[in-house]
Amino acid sequence: MQALMRILFFLIGLQKKYPMTTATTMFTFPSTRGLNGAMKRHPVNTKPEYWYHQSAAAPVRTAKGKTEVLLVTSLRSGRWILPKGILEPGKTPQETAVVEAWEEAGVQGTLAPHRLGFFTNKKWGGVCTVEVFRLDVTQSSDIWPESDKRKRQWFALEHAVNVVHPDGAALVLKKIDMSCLILTLVRHAKSSHDDTTLQDFDRPLTERGIQDAHWMGAELRRSIAQPDSIVSSPACRAKETAVIIADFLDFPRNNIDAIPLIYNATSKELLELIKNLPEDNRNVLLVGHNPWLTDLAVYFLGSAIEHLPTCGIVQLAFNVQHWKDVSPSQASLLLYEYPKKIKA
Repeated sequence: MQALMRILFFLIGLQKKYPMTTATTMFTFPSTRGLNGAMKRHPVNTKPEYWYHQSAAAPVRTAKGKTEVLLVTSLRSGRWILPKGILEPGKTPQETAVVEAWEEAGVQGTLAPHRLGFFTNKKWGGVCTVEVFRLDVTQSSDIWPESDKRKRQWFALEHAVNVVHPDGAALVLKKIDMSCLILTLVRHAKSSHDDTTLQDFDRPLTERGIQDAHWMGAELRRSIAQPDSIVSSPACRAKETAVIIADFLDFPRNNIDAIPLIYNATSKELLELIKNLPEDNRNVLLVGHNPWLTDLAVYFLGSAIEHLPTCGIVQLAFNVQHWKDVSPSQASLLLYEYPKKIKA
């Protein structure tokens, strides 16, 4: 009994020293100091979690041989934005994009099946992630559900990039008119040598390698449209890297194509494999090994790439229509990233 009384008095003392908040007090995360010494608070979501996952349409048409993008005004600020909305439970991002294109912009058309990209936007005390899908407009109405609330306007693509809000949406729009072929080379993440009984083929990723693959998967999600195809070496470390990145890109794991040739392929053999990729795969991500991936990048870009670190990424654009025609003269560098650079 005496022990229980001591515990009770101890708890009462804590309550007096650290009073509990009432149920009506808003919870906030611990404050941190900014560079100027001022106290800053972490954002706290004020809406249901699913509100922070949104989908947008990028309505496009061709006028006088040039691509134009339809933008609408936001309800509060009047800034030019893409038509977008909350990804309601039970709805796919594609379905939501089609609905928002009609309700906010009054247009209908053919939606691309793969995501063009995504951007983030601060709202409701948190950060919204917005997926963007290209919509080739076939019908436009003079009256639509929000025609009394919003203005809409067609912009030349280069102008739309300059006026659209936020900046992340502009980065997505820059990729909307890409008719070139996209090849993303990914070296597998750091692998383990701890188990000396394992063959090279069976070596798994280390904890650091797994973390790096997540870092680079997130970077690729920000930087590229969803690939049409992911091809990988069948080696354990390459497959694990491919799966982690595929998850970030919403690419089905079961659709990853493990090609035995990639494991021991020379850069010349990899080039031959690339030249024989299916024509309907315009955007391909390849996960493989050094030194051959570095050699292949050097072949296409010259001195622009000296070494591809573990989990490094090189993304190339080829200004050709057929994989058989890819060559150094048609290659340009879109992205060169690696874990240490991202974390710096």
